[in-house]
Amino acid sequence: MKGWRRRTKIEKVDFYTRGTLHVMSCLMLLVWVCVPILLAVPAEPLPLVIAALVMVLAAGLAYSGVSAVRQALDYYMHRRPAPWTNLAWCGGLVMLLMAAVAGFEATARLSDQAAHTALLFAPVPFAVPLAMVVSVRVFIAVSGVAVLMGTAFLAATGERGMGLAVAPPIVLMGLLFSASVGRPSAWSLSLIWELKRSKDTEARLAVAEERLRFGRDLHDVMGRNLALIALKSELALQMVRRGRPEAVDQMVEVQRLAQDAQRDVREVVRGSRKADLRVELSGAVSVLESAGVRCFVAGADRLELPTAVHAALGWVVREATTNVLRHGDAKWCSIAISVTPVDFRGQERVVLTVENNGASEELAGADGWGLAGLRERLAALDGTLEARHGERGIFRLTATVPVPVEVATA
Repeated sequence: MKGWRRRTKIEKVDFYTRGTLHVMSCLMLLVWVCVPILLAVPAEPLPLVIAALVMVLAAGLAYSGVSAVRQALDYYMHRRPAPWTNLAWCGGLVMLLMAAVAGFEATARLSDQAAHTALLFAPVPFAVPLAMVVSVRVFIAVSGVAVLMGTAFLAATGERGMGLAVAPPIVLMGLLFSASVGRPSAWSLSLIWELKRSKDTEARLAVAEERLRFGRDLHDVMGRNLALIALKSELALQMVRRGRPEAVDQMVEVQRLAQDAQRDVREVVRGSRKADLRVELSGAVSVLESAGVRCFVAGADRLELPTAVHAALGWVVREATTNVLRHGDAKWCSIAISVTPVDFRGQERVVLTVENNGASEELAGADGWGLAGLRERLAALDGTLEARHGERGIFRLTATVPVPVEVATA
């Protein structure tokens, strides 16, 4: 069992709530039922026997009530089945205890006030867990039965007049008091644990989201560099076999690309890697031209865009360039940037289109990790991404991002 200092705050609240309900049930039962009877018991055989029976029943009810409260709390929080057996035992003990109290009043000099107090607190160990397990309607029905039984026990002992008339509201008051303590306590405790589970889930989702971000950024950053390193290495190998001195220049370029890749990986790990559309356009032209792919850029002057849009479209250009290098045998690639007219929501839309020929059939209908990552980036800006494989091996990638007019015209 954990010590108090080793418990978390929620575990301390749980322990305090359970302990309070246990102590309340047992203490009220023993103090307000047993003490008045012990003070009034005469030195006669029958009252002594009935008093002893009351003590035994009260102790048994207190023990069963503690167990029932613990099980009922776990049931309310969906941790275990309902404690029907234990509740049945508690209900039976309550009826026997109320009958024993009424019998003691008939055989001893027990005041009406003491008898009514005993009847008021006798059902508490049973009513507290019952309120956590059953619905309000069922609890009211059970309370009605308990009220009738308590009144019947007093009437059987010869109680009449005002003493009998106040018995039903007193028993009902004890039951309602128990319900007002038990059910709200269970509700509060379950709410606290639910908040704890929500925070744990939120933490796990944050970790998962960071892993996805890291994987997406690593793919986007390394894809183009590795593709270009492979292309340059293959070109250098062919030059070496032909004895051409330009192979040295190609290997120097491979070394530079590897160093850039290392720097980019460090930035991804730190979470500081950002893409800029201007830089990516310039890099795309340089990379594709060096790989023998003619590259055309149109609309590059339309770049007065928010930083987030710049970054998202920059990642699109980087991924599209990677696909051109890695898939198929492209001879040309065109990149176009345009802005649509203002729509009814007061927004313009920036449209980035990347086309290339020589696309392989494996891109037809493909939606790999790279395109999925781009869709996630654009979705955060209410943007869309469309990839289409057309005739004669032409592949088109279209990214659309809305931009408010105030920003677009700034």
